[in-house]
Amino acid sequence: MKIYILLSASLCALSLTSCTASIYGNKILADKQLSDSSINLKIIDNKSTMQMVDNIFGKRDTGRSIKIQSFPDGKLSIATYHGNLNGLGGTYAHRVLYVAYDANDKVINHDIITNNFSDKNNYEKDYLKYKNIAYYELARNDKKEKAKSILGEPKKITFSDEGNLMLVYEKNFNSRDASSYIPIYNYANSTESGISERLYLEFGRNDELVNIYSASVQIIQGRGIVNAESYEEKFIRLSKLP
Repeated sequence: MKIYILLSASLCALSLTSCTASIYGNKILADKQLSDSSINLKIIDNKSTMQMVDNIFGKRDTGRSIKIQSFPDGKLSIATYHGNLNGLGGTYAHRVLYVAYDANDKVINHDIITNNFSDKNNYEKDYLKYKNIAYYELARNDKKEKAKSILGEPKKITFSDEGNLMLVYEKNFNSRDASSYIPIYNYANSTESGISERLYLEFGRNDELVNIYSASVQIIQGRGIVNAESYEEKFIRLSKLP
């Protein structure tokens, strides 16, 4: 009983800290009066350094879901900064700045995306249907807006090893592992695992489509207090346009 109470108290404290640590997250990104384009202009690719970016946007995001390297081989590192878009009911979306940088901490590419928690894009609604539509209707040199008109707004982005922007569409199929059903233990070390079906759309600096990648990714992640930051993923299938 003492262990249960202690773990429960720790969980509440952790939740309270995360909720009250920052109402807005990054204030620049949380400012609805600022457009994505005006914020993007604060960073100059191949000239700005990560020190300059940190000076403007402050502390980088941390956590298990942060991908710190580029796709697929991790030749570039990626930092993210987020602002909370708040309404009367609380935070309804995150506006996230993604920055890819090289070994010398020079910015290679960057962009902003808004993740609205309540809106599913077409890929999330029916990933098999829209994966096939994307392969059928999209071709190299198509513009980014055409891709979004078909698939909807992506929930995240990444960058290729060459520094190209990649829109990421994903549908996750996760379930709790056996450890999640063990009393007391589940509060500390429970895990969940599953498959993430993803579509990566790579765009060059002229916003024209370079390639489409389809992938199945195996994910194992922690759900307890002790292993909350634990996150592993492994590509089990990867294909691209011929």
